[in-house]
Amino acid sequence: MPVGFAFLAAAVLAAPADVTPKAEALPPLVTYELLESTRNVTPAGERTVSAGGTVAVRGGRARWDLTHGTFPRSSASSVVADADGVTLLDREEKLAAGATPADFIALFQGNPSDPGAAAPAVRDVSVAFRPDGAGRAFQDRPTSRFRLVAAWSVVLSAPGRITRVKTEATGIVEAVDIPEAQSSLDSLARLVPARGAARETLEAELAKATGLPVFVEIIVTSMSSAEAPGMPAGTEPPPKPVTARSTVTRRVRNLATRPGAKGDEALVAVPDDFRTRGLDRIVRGRELR
Repeated sequence: MPVGFAFLAAAVLAAPADVTPKAEALPPLVTYELLESTRNVTPAGERTVSAGGTVAVRGGRARWDLTHGTFPRSSASSVVADADGVTLLDREEKLAAGATPADFIALFQGNPSDPGAAAPAVRDVSVAFRPDGAGRAFQDRPTSRFRLVAAWSVVLSAPGRITRVKTEATGIVEAVDIPEAQSSLDSLARLVPARGAARETLEAELAKATGLPVFVEIIVTSMSSAEAPGMPAGTEPPPKPVTARSTVTRRVRNLATRPGAKGDEALVAVPDDFRTRGLDRIVRGRELR
């Protein structure tokens, strides 16, 4: 057989190439334990509040289920977060309520005082958040360390009284580079109580942290003093300044990653049997914003 015909026959008899489109790989599933706590020490005593549970992350969408209790100022015991916002879940009543990331942050920080009673003015805002070399290893993975140094003042003016609060915040953030574990739940803005320009500046600076924050410790010290404008000198000694100190921590433990599997989407979704209600059904008190 001529050589040309031999090659042609081999090509015809060869098995056809597999042109069947392959199924797209499912996103990996990341789970970890998350605990955030705040220890407040004031002249009135000491108090610690915390929120802890399990986080599941899949394709940038995350769900945080508290082990016990609820998020502050709400009946929500879970939250689902993605690029479009957050959904608060009341697992006991099987209720779901959509919210903004700012609404979720406000649960932890509360609302500013009623402007009708006292008009707050935020002044002298200074925030520095910079890389600070390598951090401690996390589950045999290297971490990057960031250091926070911030200060601001708040002046509250009310009829016959002016209160000045000077706040300083210092701390460290250690983050690990695991892109598939990251989500909008990583925002550190909810950890530091601030308002106005101080809150906005802190949010912008803390957002510069790269990676998953696996350890955070921030110490916030506030000193408040009050005065009564117009009072004759010597009539009454001014009250002594009051100092409050808060230690805020965030810890990630037992992080695990596995290949994606069918059905994983339910782990980061709102359950089908939950009823959608307005935010005021889950959040206590007046409107958040």
